[in-house]
Amino acid sequence: MLASVVGVATVVLATSQPALAATSVNLPLSSWAYLDSQSPKAKFVNPAVAPPVGTLLDDANKAHTYRSYFTYDLTQLKGTVVHNSYLYTYEDTITDCSTAATIELWRTAPVKTGTTWNNPPAELDKLISVNRGEGAYYCPGYLGIDMVSTLNAALARHEKSITIEYRITAAQEADPRAGRTFQQPTLSSTSNHPPTVTEPRLENPTRPCGTVDKPSPAAASTLFKATVNDPDEGDSPSILYAIWPVDHPDQRREFSSYNYGTDLGQYADGELLAWQAQARDYYDAGPWSKVCYLVMDKTAPANPPAVASKLYPEGTTGGGTGLKGKFRLDAGGDLDVVGFAWRDSSGYSGQVKARHPGGSAVLEYTPKRNWFEELTISSVDAVGNRGPERRYRFNVAETAPSVEIELGGVGLPSTLAFTARKPETTAFGYQIKGGPETRVPAVDGKATGQLTFTATGEVEVVVSSYMKNKLIGQDTLRVYVTDAPGVKSAEFNLDTDQIAGKTGSFTFTARSSDVVAYEYFLDDVAQTVQAAADGTAVVPWTATAGWHDMVVRSVRADGDKSEATSYQFNVIDAVPHLYSQTLEHLNRIDGVGLPVEFYVSSRLPDVTGFAYRFDGGPEVAIDSGGGSTEFTVTPTHIGDNTLIVQAVLADGTRSLEKIFTWQPFEAPVVITDPANGGAGGQPMTLTFRSVLPDTKEFRYSLDFSEYETVAARADGTATVSFTPQSGGGWFSARVTGVAQDGTTSPERDMTVPVRDTRVSVWSEFSEWSPRGGIGVPGDFSFSTSWTPEVVEYRYRLNDGPELTVPIGDSWNTLVTVVPDRNGLNMLTVQGRTEDGRLSPITEYPFQVGTAPYVFSEEYPQSIPGGGVGVEGRFEFSGGTTGITSFEYTIGGVPGTVEANAEGRASITWTPTEATGTYLVVKGRKADGSTTDEVWYFVVVKSG
Repeated sequence: MLASVVGVATVVLATSQPALAATSVNLPLSSWAYLDSQSPKAKFVNPAVAPPVGTLLDDANKAHTYRSYFTYDLTQLKGTVVHNSYLYTYEDTITDCSTAATIELWRTAPVKTGTTWNNPPAELDKLISVNRGEGAYYCPGYLGIDMVSTLNAALARHEKSITIEYRITAAQEADPRAGRTFQQPTLSSTSNHPPTVTEPRLENPTRPCGTVDKPSPAAASTLFKATVNDPDEGDSPSILYAIWPVDHPDQRREFSSYNYGTDLGQYADGELLAWQAQARDYYDAGPWSKVCYLVMDKTAPANPPAVASKLYPEGTTGGGTGLKGKFRLDAGGDLDVVGFAWRDSSGYSGQVKARHPGGSAVLEYTPKRNWFEELTISSVDAVGNRGPERRYRFNVAETAPSVEIELGGVGLPSTLAFTARKPETTAFGYQIKGGPETRVPAVDGKATGQLTFTATGEVEVVVSSYMKNKLIGQDTLRVYVTDAPGVKSAEFNLDTDQIAGKTGSFTFTARSSDVVAYEYFLDDVAQTVQAAADGTAVVPWTATAGWHDMVVRSVRADGDKSEATSYQFNVIDAVPHLYSQTLEHLNRIDGVGLPVEFYVSSRLPDVTGFAYRFDGGPEVAIDSGGGSTEFTVTPTHIGDNTLIVQAVLADGTRSLEKIFTWQPFEAPVVITDPANGGAGGQPMTLTFRSVLPDTKEFRYSLDFSEYETVAARADGTATVSFTPQSGGGWFSARVTGVAQDGTTSPERDMTVPVRDTRVSVWSEFSEWSPRGGIGVPGDFSFSTSWTPEVVEYRYRLNDGPELTVPIGDSWNTLVTVVPDRNGLNMLTVQGRTEDGRLSPITEYPFQVGTAPYVFSEEYPQSIPGGGVGVEGRFEFSGGTTGITSFEYTIGGVPGTVEANAEGRASITWTPTEATGTYLVVKGRKADGSTTDEVWYFVVVKSG
């Protein structure tokens, strides 16, 4: 059993170790020795023999009694906790397997220089005592022991090694039949360094650990931090914190600190708190850190700061686009203030420090928007508490130039066209960000400049406005530079859809120097055209119908290719588009005599309708009022059937013809009776009609049964009967026609719907939740898929009379049922066909509560009635038997009315305003029990 346990533990450790970062090793055997009773003043260290234990006879039949000692080095476990450890070995030889022997393992004092049989190491702890001999499963066998507690105890004593003794118990040690030898034992260990923490502190803002005499201040939301140290590679230790009031250590609580801070709102302003941090990995929790101290500061600065700016005065327009402004923030002498927090309208934010507590600071801020801007600023104390917000609004003058860039590409000049937004602009500047600036004079508020980009990719271009040498506005443009060629076409573009057959051309222009050719793909066909001396190329093209995607790259003299330009456009097909879903089924459903539906469309301008001719017949015109319509044709013979369609335009002209030819499926046609499919448990017929001449029989399979044959009549038809066993699904019909000479037609494989003959019932009454009461009408909805056969429903409540209702025109038929008992009621329903067939019985159980029935002719439930000053009579009845009175509330006014011998009563009520109110009624019985409540909504008509 011990062997099995050790084996399982080893497997678990091996699979878990990589993820858990614990270290698994076999601890080094420093030395081993044995003592021999025949050599009482000696010891034998690291001999090349199997370790002996107990009494063994030598060649001279002389008895030697042995004890073996093994010393293991523990230095590599220093600072760890051992989680798995086994000391294990196997018996090597045994004198007599049937002799009882008790093997003992002891932790002993170390084997020293003076160790002998007469001076053995002191036995300190017996680790295990194992009985062997008669009844043992294996001989020789396995011997193993869990060493976790033993090793952890040794580490706690700061021992660098451990010595283990193997011996036979004293009472059996002299018996030579119990003697044995062992293999050298192995001591395995899986250990982990508990992580530690250093530098416990508070952050945002950063504050030290704090002492009891000088605690760090902390706000109601505080971020705790510490540095984790873990020697085990791959661990991901977490930190746990503890906090408690100094004068109430019993209120210590532990928590994790997240980047959004820890809520300390439960502590009072000025309260002194102690706290610690502890690191934990998967295996161990490390020691708690030293105790830190904080004092709660929940009082924020009382006043918002004063804000002023010379460049951007409050409430006016100042500065300019891209111009940095200085904003003076002043705490007004509040010594609690050490800084200021700000944010702008775009979500940018930050903090600035005050020059000294209670002093001022300068915020340097460049507006991100060209017009209205708002800075929201608050004073901040040493722990991050923020005072009231000051909103500083100003407008930014639009002073940066308006710039349009005509991109030349890479290595070619790009043109910048400047337009001044301020009349006092005298010059414009431009530069690639980080590069030298070029200035050009403004003439009538305009100027142009050229800039050459050297590589593809996004480039930031800084543009500036100057009044003489004074910068008055600046903006940064992000320009994506590409060497992809320009592609233009006057005829083929996204703004104009040409008609197929139109001729035109495409012009390619270079966006890099030294272009000698263009490689382009038009409709996935690769072509190359040489460039002219100016780097351009013109490609003529005659339009074909459809959506087109052209991809163009320029080719330089060194063979390098540019980035690609994708150019898309559409060409209208002069021929109408014709499509039939009927002919697209994987298992074909068409055939001679079966209608085929077609969808026709045209994108030609001014389409008013379509005209078609089918199979040489007369032309049929369709006024579609637009560019699409649907129509149906029915083929009358096998072989080619041809459909010719044209679009009709507003001026009376027509499009080119669309000619579509197909061959109807030659499998037999199957006609079902009823035409809309079968019904569960009801007979139906299937008529097979061959489209091939000289058919003698049909081979068919219904619902995957074995194939059967039926003779064809002279007209090429045959009829078979079939009764589907269950409804609400489908059954399969497969049929093939067989000619007199044995040739066969294709097989028609079709599915036929099978309708469910049962009646479905739906109601707000259910089997699980009581509703209403005796005499309270309930609505029930009947529906069935067995239509049009079913003409009426027959239904019965409990053991009452059978009632009938004709089937409604909609999918469901509503009936009103008045329950005659509380608790479980049963409604049974059947559908009846015109020829008297009945569907299976549907049972609908439902629970009826005890709520009374309320009726008013003047004020029907939830329907506007009566009016202000119009008295209404409300009648109470039913619910359950034995009602002696009714308790009610209407318009918030309660009342009680006695019931008559039949359990009925009534009240009158006159509304004083046009509104809606609830009448809540419940019945009371003689024993004091009450019924369920009914909520009756009364709506008083206005006007």
